[in-house]
Amino acid sequence: MTHSKICSLALLAGLAVAAAPVTALADAPSALEYWWSDSYNDVYFARPHNTYGDTEKYPNLDFALWDGFYALELDIHEYKQVGGVKQFPVKHDFLDSDTGNNCRWGQGGYLRDCLHDIRNWSDYNPGHLPITVQIDLKAISPYAWGDAQYDELHAQVAEVLGSKLYRPNELRAWTGYDSLRQGVYFQGWPSLSALQGKVIVLIMGGPTGDKNDYQENYVRRYHYNANFFVCPNADSPADFDWWGNANDFDEYDTNKWVICGNVGSPAGWDSIAARADANRQLLNLWSNDYEYDEFWRMYLAIGWGASMISRDSADTFDDKLPLVGLRGSVPVQFQMVNDASSKCVDVWNGAYSNGTDIIQWSCNGDPNQAWIYTGAGQLRSAGNTAYCYDIEGGNGNLGDRHHIWKCDGGESEKWRLDKNGSFRGMKGRCMDVPNSSAADGVQLWHYDCNDTGAQRFQLNWW
Repeated sequence: MTHSKICSLALLAGLAVAAAPVTALADAPSALEYWWSDSYNDVYFARPHNTYGDTEKYPNLDFALWDGFYALELDIHEYKQVGGVKQFPVKHDFLDSDTGNNCRWGQGGYLRDCLHDIRNWSDYNPGHLPITVQIDLKAISPYAWGDAQYDELHAQVAEVLGSKLYRPNELRAWTGYDSLRQGVYFQGWPSLSALQGKVIVLIMGGPTGDKNDYQENYVRRYHYNANFFVCPNADSPADFDWWGNANDFDEYDTNKWVICGNVGSPAGWDSIAARADANRQLLNLWSNDYEYDEFWRMYLAIGWGASMISRDSADTFDDKLPLVGLRGSVPVQFQMVNDASSKCVDVWNGAYSNGTDIIQWSCNGDPNQAWIYTGAGQLRSAGNTAYCYDIEGGNGNLGDRHHIWKCDGGESEKWRLDKNGSFRGMKGRCMDVPNSSAADGVQLWHYDCNDTGAQRFQLNWW
């Protein structure tokens, strides 16, 4: 549909227009909570970063479980002999204390102790959701984590967790396919109810440099008898295609066991997560630069389909984004309907060129009224994804008009969704409909955030 811009900001500045509603109705969407009948692969789990190391927040490892986290992270280094027993230190850096963690009921311990804490909590709470334990293999050498280390890890995981351990071959048999990648694509995982009381162990990391090949070697040696799932580093959507190969897994007999990827939030992580979700595979999402503790970051991680999401806090943002919920259950491609006017945010006349005004217009379902919220915080127009919602002049000053511009990664095209349905941009200011106007054709602008209906948007799936 084409239309004409009928009302300028200069004219609006001198007009008395309809007042904003006293109480705005729009709010950011909430993620859906899980049902026990949901498949494990359809559910996301927030996971406290380095769960073992935050002794102030979690004096005991199982405190994280009591707080509602059902995914935990343990960093381990190669085993050493301790009193004649092989023990894996649980720590992040090589020079850290081997037992300076919250395992063994807060006294500090080795991997066995951490797994015993999880096992004991499980015994005390037998009807729990499946617990996912991510074991991240740390090293300072390219020659670390050879066969002997993997053999001992394989043995200790089974030794402590026993019948609670859910193994790769159990999943393969349940799907009925020889290839686990093909099986989960067509059958998915068992339901949460079927996995009640179980512990799923994911292995990631390894020696400096060649991490994935060492994981592949474990699969090559154990395949049907593996005690844990491997979760190699992934850097492309194609790593999750069920008919293709996981990163560095070039043999059919090893590749067929890979249904997890470890993703450190590279550029384009959103499309990687979406592909993992579409193929019913697991994706662990983390970043070296931040945790997914801000509302907009957690919203995007859920919306694009991550399954394990690194967090530092247990904030659920007034229960809008629970610690456990359904993957992809909040929209990341949507219409933005202004609360004050009930009009849609629109690329004027569907004209895609630098500087085209962003206006409000009666909703019609056209692509120039739909927006894709990317992992980088951009709002790309669904009508032409080369163009982003942007601020004229790129400064974020009070009253700057909003327009589209070829996406370039600049700060003027980054938007943080708040839980009240507003979008904050440069200098902490919000996108706003001037004077709460209800007229078609009004250009949006940059204004101090005030929580009025003119700044709050209902996000409708598109």
